[in-house]
Amino acid sequence: MTKRKIIESENFPPESLDTKNWPLVNVDQLTDEHKEIFYRRKQAVELYLNSEVLIKTIVEKTRIQPKELNNFVRRCLTEDDNGLIYGYRALIPHKKVNGYHRKSLPQLNDTTKMTGAFKLLLETYPTIKDTIDNHYLKRNKYSIEEPVISIKNLHKKFIDSCRKAGIKLNQYPFITKDLGKRSLERYVKKLHSTYFSEASKRHGDQAAQHARSTGIGNKNNPVITRPYQRVQFDGHRIDSAVAITFTTPEGYEVTKTMDRIWLLVIIDEATRAILGHHICLNREYSSTDVLHCVKNAITPKEQPNFTISGLSYSPSGGFPSQIIPECEWGLWDEFLYDNARANLSTIVNDRLSEIVGCFTNAGPVSMPERRGLVERFFGILEENGFHRLPSTTGSNPNDPRRKNAESNAIKYKISEQHIIELADTLIAEYNGTPHSGISNLTPLEALQQRIMKGAIIRKMSEEKRSELAFFTMKAQRVVRGNIVSGQRPYIEYEGVTYRSDLLSRTPGLIGTKLDLFVDVEDLRTVRAFLPDGSEFGILNANGKWSLQKHSLKTRKAINSLKNRKILHFTSFDNPIEIYFRHLEKEAANNKNGSKNKLAQLRREIDDIPTPDVYVSYGDEDTGKNEEIINNNNLVSNKKNLNRRFKKTITY
Repeated sequence: MTKRKIIESENFPPESLDTKNWPLVNVDQLTDEHKEIFYRRKQAVELYLNSEVLIKTIVEKTRIQPKELNNFVRRCLTEDDNGLIYGYRALIPHKKVNGYHRKSLPQLNDTTKMTGAFKLLLETYPTIKDTIDNHYLKRNKYSIEEPVISIKNLHKKFIDSCRKAGIKLNQYPFITKDLGKRSLERYVKKLHSTYFSEASKRHGDQAAQHARSTGIGNKNNPVITRPYQRVQFDGHRIDSAVAITFTTPEGYEVTKTMDRIWLLVIIDEATRAILGHHICLNREYSSTDVLHCVKNAITPKEQPNFTISGLSYSPSGGFPSQIIPECEWGLWDEFLYDNARANLSTIVNDRLSEIVGCFTNAGPVSMPERRGLVERFFGILEENGFHRLPSTTGSNPNDPRRKNAESNAIKYKISEQHIIELADTLIAEYNGTPHSGISNLTPLEALQQRIMKGAIIRKMSEEKRSELAFFTMKAQRVVRGNIVSGQRPYIEYEGVTYRSDLLSRTPGLIGTKLDLFVDVEDLRTVRAFLPDGSEFGILNANGKWSLQKHSLKTRKAINSLKNRKILHFTSFDNPIEIYFRHLEKEAANNKNGSKNKLAQLRREIDDIPTPDVYVSYGDEDTGKNEEIINNNNLVSNKKNLNRRFKKTITY
């Protein structure tokens, strides 16, 4: 091929003819003899393509004959398996550029070798190739077959396909000893290289997903350097069995294990600092748990009172809002989470938008790699902490560390409170441990350093810092009542009537829709607003629903059990108390999830500080028998709760 034909050929774009763009060769890897040959060939090709030197002159300078020169130029412009031209690589002595191409399939008693026979067979019979590819890469979505086909069965399908294609017994592959099995094995190895993502399915969905989403293309997200610019959120089941002790209806105290509980965390991408966390005691975490985690990451962290003897933070450990004043009530700009149902709930997205004022980024489905920091953190936390407990369940079902996990949890009475305190301490320790991703600074040091260099963190406004702001949801209810029958005005929310003195004296509101602000963590009261937006006041739940602080989730659980005729109570009974005893009974019978619900309800009652509720009974005028029932009485003072009230609530 002449130089003119090469330049004018459509097969060779101009950039391919520019030798400056060609792949280079590391000549230090060549022997002295091959270096001399390579340099002569390179000089000849460059003179041919980049100058107007005559062929005769090139031959004199390089001792490369015209026919060889033409062959070298063609080799340099040949594309490799990845679609790139070989360039100077094609001039390396003994370099194979074009694979061996057999011209005919071997026959019986053929004395030639079988080299290239399998490749030619697949080129001659494309249906055989499709059969191998489709079965090995599992492309037949609508056919029922084994999940991962073995080479033995794939070879059988290959032979059947050859017979179906009309290949006779005196033709290839039937004339070989193994009927082409070794060639088939080599071919499927090439399939792995050619169709990497598809072939990864043979090793599980996780491997296939990892192959699809990592190591290709350029990262479309910029490097995060400013603190609180973007945070990652996720939940993780703690690898440890947890014991719970409770009293059965017969009065026996028993200890059993709960289902594994959840740890939710928020991590700052720029500094790797854990801003806040929350332990969920239920089998699955809910939108309320997500909001608890968000709240813990924003509000100043308080020093906990540990019940485990000797447990405390290390001098370098802690939480950002606890150590760095600029991080108190700090808000982030972007919230990165997965597509879990709790994360996508309306109240979570509403609170993140209205209170935090951040963008939410749910990311693609089933791609934990997009939240690599928080996923990696969970691994570090488990290895450094929970996997060292005698009650650990290990990292997988075959982990020898999980031996006797549940019996050890019961034996050592490793309770949910122990896990909460351990998680708090381990995370504080992580924040004070040097991290290679941030120049071996600790997350707290990195955060302090960025702030000293001028990084500014947004802060929550004063009016949004109340507890209610995080857990309040809006609802709308019609005021009920009947003047004819003398029924004073009231509203009904989640199966319970709500009243107030003011509402009772305002029959004109019957039939009016009131806007309600409902604290999902405390349904004893709701805040009502008139249609024009003015506040109407606090409405109290009827009967003993107003005595015990309870969440929306607990209310719904009680109502569900009541509707199914499992729970029975009157207006004189405390529904929370009855629900508590019901869970104790269920837990004693090992009903699924009952022990976790019991632990969560106990935490809900014990941990949330509420003002005391004064209830009067007996002699109302003198008040001699007035007592105080607070939230802890449900567990610690059973005697008080079992007493029957002569008169119920004083509003």
